[in-house]
Amino acid sequence: MSTAFSADISGQRIEVEIEPSTNYAPPVLSIRQQSGTFQLHADPDQLAEVEYAIRTYLEGIRYPETPDQQMILHAECHTAIEEGIA
Repeated sequence: MSTAFSADISGQRIEVEIEPSTNYAPPVLSIRQQSGTFQLHADPDQLAEVEYAIRTYLEGIRYPETPDQQMILHAECHTAIEEGIA
C-alpha cells in the first residue's frame, strides 16, 4: 500500500505520545495539533527507524550559538597537553 499524507504543522503547538501495543494492535505514534491528530501504527523496529531518522537530521543541524561539545573537549585536551609540556 502506498499512501502519502502531508500537513504543515510548523509554528503550531503539538503533543506527541506513543500508545503501547495491545494484543490486537502495534504501538501507535500520535501527533496532535490544533486541526487534528496523525497516528502512525508501527512495529517497535519501525518506530526505531523513525527515531533514528529524526535524531540524525537534528544532529546534522548546527546552530552557531550552540558550541560543539567535541570541539570544546579537543581544545581542552590540547591546552592541557601544551601546559604539561611547557
